[in-house]
Amino acid sequence: MRNRLVRFILAAAVLLALAAAVLWWQLSRRITDDPQRFVYVPRGSSVVAAVDTIDAQCSLPSASLVSLSARVLARLSGRTIQSGWYVFTDTSTQLDVLKALFSGHLRPTRRVTIPEGLHIREIGGIVARALDIDSASFVDIAERDSVQRSFGVEGTSMEGYLKPDTYEFFWREDATVVVTRMAREFQSMWNRECEGLLASSGRTKHEIVTLASIVQAEAATTSEMPRIAGVYANRLSRGMRLEADPTVQYGLGQRRRLLYRDLDDASRYNTYVVEGLPPGPINNPGLEALRAALRPEEHDYLFFVARGDGSGLHTFARNGQEHLLNVRRYRRNRSLAPRP
Repeated sequence: MRNRLVRFILAAAVLLALAAAVLWWQLSRRITDDPQRFVYVPRGSSVVAAVDTIDAQCSLPSASLVSLSARVLARLSGRTIQSGWYVFTDTSTQLDVLKALFSGHLRPTRRVTIPEGLHIREIGGIVARALDIDSASFVDIAERDSVQRSFGVEGTSMEGYLKPDTYEFFWREDATVVVTRMAREFQSMWNRECEGLLASSGRTKHEIVTLASIVQAEAATTSEMPRIAGVYANRLSRGMRLEADPTVQYGLGQRRRLLYRDLDDASRYNTYVVEGLPPGPINNPGLEALRAALRPEEHDYLFFVARGDGSGLHTFARNGQEHLLNVRRYRRNRSLAPRP
């Protein structure tokens, strides 16, 4: 009797060991040959639904076994699966699927750099390429009234109120999260660096951001920003039109060399036609441009034109006659410059 019990126990142990070995072998099988395979598990998915979703994308060798194992793990641990994007590689196994479902082995992050002076649509293009999301969704969210109201922004979009910076986002992040993050960063920068200077500027926040965007578009170097801002401040105080080329380009929706007929364009952003500032920012300016708009250099210049010598700097003038001479000098320099 005793020998039978011993043999039974030994046989059971062998069977359990074999079952464990088979289970381990099955769970150790690879799930994809792709270097990277991304799978989205929707929020609220059950364990079975999550495994089915991964199976549909990766063709699990033993989907039923993975599903059963996941249900057992969920019951024993009391944990729920993590929704979101998962990344699997050509070394990932079915065991890795189980680990990922309960540990949240989610999508990778991507670094996104937004330079100063870009339009919302240009930012949307950069974000779309970096995060693999739809640029149209980014623009749509940035132009929603509800988003503007939540940040107290005037105008028709978040243009001007998205901070240029280097960000890190999850791959395929929701566009709402991206726009909101950039807007919050701008708000934080403004509150920290600019709000204290607003009262003494004599302008509203929206006017300052609008002026800063023009300065950002005109200046190739930060050192010239206060002087350029001073030119526009002088023109505004004298009731002169700003006649800023970048505002015309913004109204046309194109960054290109302007033609004489463009200066008669009926856009509200054409400062050769409309008086005062345009209705809103023409790009998303950086901190130095905002500071220049808040504290423009005090001088009596009313005009400026590029030097045309490749330095990116400008020549400033106090009257139209001086300006015409500077324009001629610019054209001469341009004609002498080597062509690319």
